[in-house]
Amino acid sequence: MTGDPPASDAAVQRLLLLGRPELVGGAEPLAFVPERRFQLLALLALRSGEWVSRDWIAAVLWPDRSNTQARRNLRHVVFKAHELPGGVSVEANDHALRWAVATDLQLFEAALQTQRPGQAIALRRGALLEGLDDASNSALTEWLDGERTRFQMRWHQAAIDALATPQPPQQRIELAQHLLRSDPLDEAALEALLVAELEVGRVARARQLFRDYAHRLADELGVEPSRRLRDLIDRAQIQATPAAAAAVLPEAKAHFVGRKSELAELALLLSRHEARLITIVGPGGIGKSRLAQRAMQETATRFAGGAFWVELQDLGDALSVLARFAQQLGVTIDEARDQIAQLGGRLGEERVLCVLDNAEHLPGLPELIGRLLAAAHGLVLIVTSRTRLHHASEWPLPLSGLPVPDEESRDLEAASAFDAVRLFEARAAAALRGFTLSRHLPAVIDIVESVDGLPLAIELAAGWVRLLPAEEIARDLRRSMDLLERDPATPGAPARPEHDSLRTVLDGSWKLLAPRERDALATLSVFQGGFTRAAALAVAQAPLPVLSSLVDKSLLAVDAAGRFGLHPLVAAYAAKRLAADPAHADACARRHAAHYAQFVVELADGAGADHQPLATGLEAEYANCRAAWQRAVADVSIDQLGQSVGAWRVYFDVRGRLAEGVAQLQPALVVAAAAPALAAALRAALSRLHYRRGDYAVGLSLALAGAEAAVQCGDRRTRAACVSNAGSCHSAEGRWAEARGCFEQALEIARADGVAIEEAAALNNLGIVAKKEGRYDDAIGHYAHAIAIERDLGHHAAVVRCLNNIGGLHGERDEWALARQAMAEGLQLCERYGLDGSIPNLAFGLGAALLELGDLDGAERYLQRALDSSRRTGIPVVALFAEANLGRVAARDRRFAAAIERLRGAAGSARERGWINESLQCALFYGECLREAGRPLDAACIWRMIDAHPQAEAGLRASARRWSEALSLGPAQRSHAEREPVTLAAVTDRLLSDQALDDMSLSDKR
Repeated sequence: MTGDPPASDAAVQRLLLLGRPELVGGAEPLAFVPERRFQLLALLALRSGEWVSRDWIAAVLWPDRSNTQARRNLRHVVFKAHELPGGVSVEANDHALRWAVATDLQLFEAALQTQRPGQAIALRRGALLEGLDDASNSALTEWLDGERTRFQMRWHQAAIDALATPQPPQQRIELAQHLLRSDPLDEAALEALLVAELEVGRVARARQLFRDYAHRLADELGVEPSRRLRDLIDRAQIQATPAAAAAVLPEAKAHFVGRKSELAELALLLSRHEARLITIVGPGGIGKSRLAQRAMQETATRFAGGAFWVELQDLGDALSVLARFAQQLGVTIDEARDQIAQLGGRLGEERVLCVLDNAEHLPGLPELIGRLLAAAHGLVLIVTSRTRLHHASEWPLPLSGLPVPDEESRDLEAASAFDAVRLFEARAAAALRGFTLSRHLPAVIDIVESVDGLPLAIELAAGWVRLLPAEEIARDLRRSMDLLERDPATPGAPARPEHDSLRTVLDGSWKLLAPRERDALATLSVFQGGFTRAAALAVAQAPLPVLSSLVDKSLLAVDAAGRFGLHPLVAAYAAKRLAADPAHADACARRHAAHYAQFVVELADGAGADHQPLATGLEAEYANCRAAWQRAVADVSIDQLGQSVGAWRVYFDVRGRLAEGVAQLQPALVVAAAAPALAAALRAALSRLHYRRGDYAVGLSLALAGAEAAVQCGDRRTRAACVSNAGSCHSAEGRWAEARGCFEQALEIARADGVAIEEAAALNNLGIVAKKEGRYDDAIGHYAHAIAIERDLGHHAAVVRCLNNIGGLHGERDEWALARQAMAEGLQLCERYGLDGSIPNLAFGLGAALLELGDLDGAERYLQRALDSSRRTGIPVVALFAEANLGRVAARDRRFAAAIERLRGAAGSARERGWINESLQCALFYGECLREAGRPLDAACIWRMIDAHPQAEAGLRASARRWSEALSLGPAQRSHAEREPVTLAAVTDRLLSDQALDDMSLSDKR
């Protein structure tokens, strides 16, 4: 092994966590034992000096107690911890604890970040926090298991990375041996060991290690070593020098073979501006996806806007395509608006290539594609499908089997020029070293003819050559095909005739598999959208050697990131094999559901206050996690549903996939009828999603029903969430008194239970209501209290939200220097902690403050940043306000045409969505433009309308009144403004018409 072990520094205490915990560096080492005070210190140490919520610690250490009792116990344990050496440095406030102690885990992370994996792995002395378990505490056990699993995966990856770094062979040998002691079937570690042994010239030793490994594989799994390992050992006989042996790493990816004419035709179509929808049509296994992928690789540079791949196989409806497409583009879409228009706006006029793969099962896709192409004029789509889309603008590219030799092309030179033969030869040579086409040419021609040149069938059949001569493969295929032709009514025949040959090949491949491979392949069919090595082991009990064996046989694919997947036809075949044993199939599906339900729970537990990691992690396994949820609904698995409903609510909320979230969660309400706690949690989640969609009446109804159910089952957390959701629905419709009552109730619950994060949220909401009602001093007080709690908890994202609210409030009070200070601090925190989602709000607030302070250049810079980032992240209200304020900048700079153009865009968006206050804000700024253009009387009329409008917020009315009073109007002009009132609709109509620009060029003649 490499690297030096951690040294004890007498001047610095260090807590060793990677093994049995021990505090070193003092007078004498302090060993941790499984007591609450030591467990507390370990929890804090693992968070590396960050503030940790008292509520969370209390829930982990005393899960069976109420929050009040658990927090009382925690205070006592903190006191006891202070008595320990080093424990005196534990810091505390009312809401959180932290311990800034040096640990070996910090050294581990630092070594990884500075690319010193050898030093990182040397720090491990045993399991993380070994010996601190408490069998009677399930919450602590689950937390420890999750942390240990995460660390072990990072340690293992660090060890693999260390093997790839330049270092003496002997050190790599020791490291690989260390890994193999942990897992004797670790294929990556064995490969590194073999390479290192060959480098030092120990060929016999390497061959013996390989034979031992092969015997172990055969005994334990019934499979043979992977092609990669076999090639390594086979070549060692030829390449005798250590330097040559070190270079023997065969290419794992299969090379693309043939399709030159189809690629040329695709390239030609992509060069034609009128060909914006190209459909590659053909049966499954014909190579549509590979052709599209190859074409995308070869032509991507032609598209200035980029090239994207969107997999559709796991999607259930056409609307989900938009969400997947937006995800690939890095765009958050607002479901309250036209999603197609949003994507079209994001794509703009630049040429963008997008491949939609496996589209045949989505009947609503052609109409959606038509709208998308109309909205994004630079978009070019390649769609792979088993059937045509039958769209008016479609350019179909039918795909048939690879060309096979005709009767006049049976000699070696002529036959080897055909793509079908070339593909078989390439895959057979990869499966069996020494395979030569000339020795088996007639049989190969017979094989590719019998499968009609179908690429997937050719690849599978070619893999058989390790076990059967090519001549026997040809005879078996011909015999099977003859049977099918004589009996076309064969039970179970495939729906498409062209799949007869593929079914025959799959049957043959299945017969040649070892029992462990058959079981693994069948079980792997439960996955959707691919899977990881860890998931394959947990669900299918398929270790890496079995996966590698299936990859070698072309039954399984693996990408560059190490993610595995089954071809749709192979998956369908494997699923039928699995279904033949209903009990086994059911057990596999249950393991799959349990694994991904736990995956969701661990994501939620590890996310803390930052929801982005949860959303990102769930996105990566969306199809599998959704299947797990649906299985839990079907099986009425109350525990699984209850554990993951909160995470799903966060995911759909953060991603903006609100309608999809409602569709997924709603059916669970039916099965939750006999489970009040789950029913309450589901209503809490659904009420939040409906609120975010703008369905305030439905959201309010669900929130009230959820709160009532939560009271009945004693779930105070869900009750608080429902009450808060009800307040949000009231607030959205301007019912400030009702909203205030709900938020005060939520605050009361949070304080009674001592839940700081809920207290801060309630205070923040009360601040918003107070601001809307014009009670600015109350609002400032609420915000200040909320931000103090969030700072104590170390919730940077929440602190940023509070700063944004405080800055906005100062702005409404015309305290622009204070507003600038709050917004600048919030923006700095966003940039420091990577809180990209809040940057649009803070950049806008800072730009607006600079505008009022007279810094037009600075204002324009930050407002443009707000506009760009809000469009990129899909925050329409910020984009609207940024656009409108950029219009104000232009007006003050006397660029009236640009000002009106900006305001038109903002006013149009506000009217489209039916946003009253946003429309009033645009009218306010239109009045400002009129004032700057020398039409103060028209401005006064607009501002008077705003001041009198019943739905105008207090701050908006105050601005209109203040600006109106600052005008130099005589009594007659003011009287005229009062006698000729205008309406919001009339002002908006004028702003959106050509008359608005004419107003800017006329002087006020009244």
